[in-house]
Amino acid sequence: MAKEESKYGFKDKAKAEESLELLKSEDHKYQLLTVRGLIGRAKRVLTLTKAEDKINNIKAAIETFERWLEANNTSSTKNAKPKDTDDKVETVPGLGFKDKEAAEKTLSILEGRDPDYQKLAVKGLIGSAKRVIPATKNEDKLKSIKQAVALFEDFLDRFDREQRGKQNMPYLPIDLIRQLPTPAQSDKLAVEFLNCYETPAKGNYKHLRTKAPEAEGSKTWDIVRNAKLQALKPDSSVKLFDQDGKPTDVHLKMIQWAFSPQVEKLKSYVSSLGRKDKSTQSSSARKRTHSSSSSSEEEKPKKDSKKDNGHKKSRK
Repeated sequence: MAKEESKYGFKDKAKAEESLELLKSEDHKYQLLTVRGLIGRAKRVLTLTKAEDKINNIKAAIETFERWLEANNTSSTKNAKPKDTDDKVETVPGLGFKDKEAAEKTLSILEGRDPDYQKLAVKGLIGSAKRVIPATKNEDKLKSIKQAVALFEDFLDRFDREQRGKQNMPYLPIDLIRQLPTPAQSDKLAVEFLNCYETPAKGNYKHLRTKAPEAEGSKTWDIVRNAKLQALKPDSSVKLFDQDGKPTDVHLKMIQWAFSPQVEKLKSYVSSLGRKDKSTQSSSARKRTHSSSSSSEEEKPKKDSKKDNGHKKSRK
């Protein structure tokens, strides 16, 4: 244990970063367990620490670990699952592979959409094209399809080389968003987006690829969302939660576009809200019970008094 203590730690941000660097040589499961363990221990130590500078250092370490956890925990990099698994999703129109021009048009249509979807769509088109090629006899058509495939494969090479997949911003479930407070200043477009996500899209983010804002000539919601989030996303120095664990205003603005860089911490916050509500309800119930019992106690002397008066009258 002493060996592990010296190897991994949480006394400050630098130690946390050093610990994460050391963990790179371990398997992923061990990394997750260790980081979660360090966060848990750090939080316990916080409750016993009095010095303000030490508290701030430990908090910085916890934040470093939590950010790593968000980036490396598979549950936080997944999109919200649709409630209706049989829900049919409309295909994005205009995608094709018949020639180079069609491929270029396809890539143009995919621009600005979720990176994961871009890759999925292009890989799907390559697969379809390669199935068509053996059955194609016309040399010109064959050449055209192969040119389209070459363009798509070049796109995938660049996609992987530039690690565009890391730019993907998974969708939060609509139910989770509705449990959270709204930003100080409401964004009308964000409100419209959430209404579409909740009702016409039925909480299924895939529908947002073919649905657009009411404004004429607007791009589809997935493209609008990504553009908004790119503008909203702060650098790593900006706090996403305040000292009480509540999402900051800039974080709430991102949440209105169904995204959070720290999903697990956000879920913990929502859980804490639920616990507070239960505690409040329980407290109110106790107050009502106490009030009721007090009233009963007050009524007893009155009844006894009436009985005494009755006895006195009968004696007279």
